[in-house]
Amino acid sequence: MRAPGYGSRSPMHETLRNLIDEFRTAQDVGVRTLVNDLRIPRPKSGLDWHRYCCEHGLFQVRLIDDVAFYAHGYGVELKIKGLIIDFDWGDKGQGDGFDVWRLYIFAVENRSSFSASFAAIESWMATSLQDGELLKEGATYYDPLRREIQDPAVEVKFE
Repeated sequence: MRAPGYGSRSPMHETLRNLIDEFRTAQDVGVRTLVNDLRIPRPKSGLDWHRYCCEHGLFQVRLIDDVAFYAHGYGVELKIKGLIIDFDWGDKGQGDGFDVWRLYIFAVENRSSFSASFAAIESWMATSLQDGELLKEGATYYDPLRREIQDPAVEVKFE
């Protein structure tokens, strides 16, 4: 399903499209790693994540089963076999939102050939939002073409 206005102007910038696709794939890997491999329950919200981390001491944990783990606020940064992904849980427990900073840092940490600036990503995202290619709730963006895969039986790999 396409967002309202999708394609009404020019298509999303190719570098941004590729970056979002890679970021979303990495998020899916991160969510599956947390839930399936590390056995950390999926939160119902960002606040639920924060409470769970407080109750279980996860803000002090840095390594779980060879996965570098850094819980922060409503989110988590993971390093899984060389892949680094940092994301926040949404108000309804969504694990598929992003912002300009997280896309930029993801690109810098995971893509040695990436050459766009923070300002370029910010501009491309503003245009894509205006063109209806991205959705935004608060400070969090969502790609309607790359919403989270909810079926735990579906395996997602980052290559």
